[in-house]
Amino acid sequence: MNINLPVLMVLGAAALSSAAISATEKELPKKEVPQVVREAFQKAYPGAKGAKYSKESEDGKTLYEVEFKEKGKEIEAVYKADGSLYETEEEIDIRDLPEQIVQAIKKAHPEAVLKEAEKITGSDGKPRGYEVEVKVGKKELELELTADGNIVKTEEEDD
Repeated sequence: MNINLPVLMVLGAAALSSAAISATEKELPKKEVPQVVREAFQKAYPGAKGAKYSKESEDGKTLYEVEFKEKGKEIEAVYKADGSLYETEEEIDIRDLPEQIVQAIKKAHPEAVLKEAEKITGSDGKPRGYEVEVKVGKKELELELTADGNIVKTEEEDD
C-alpha cells in the first residue's frame, strides 16, 4: 500500500480544524439567546420559520447564529451580542455564482461538480464571500471563497 504522507497530513489537519470549529459552536434554546438579539432577528425577519439558535466564537467575538427558512430559502443570520448584524449566509442557485467564483473552483478542482452555494453578506450589505459544496470524484468538499474568488478554506464533508 502506497501512503502519501502530505495527503495524510492535510486530511489530519482538516479533521482537527473541523473538530475545533464544531467545538466553538453550541446550539442554544431560544431563551438563552440575549433578548436584544432575538428582537433584532424578529424585526429583520418577521416571516421566518423554524428558527434554530446557536452561539459561536469567531476571532474572539461571541456571535449568535439564527438558522431559519424564509420564502423557501435557507438563511443564517449572525448577530453580535449587542444585537447588531454581523453577517448573513443565504442559499443561492449555483447558476447565480459570480464568474470569478466559478473559475476559481474550476482552477483548483477541474473535475468539480457544483452542488450547493451560499452567499455570505456583511452587515453593510456587500458580498463578503461564498461557501460552495462540490463533488470531486467520490469526495464532497465545502469550499470557502472570498468575494473576489480566493479559496480560503477547504473541508471534506462527512458522509
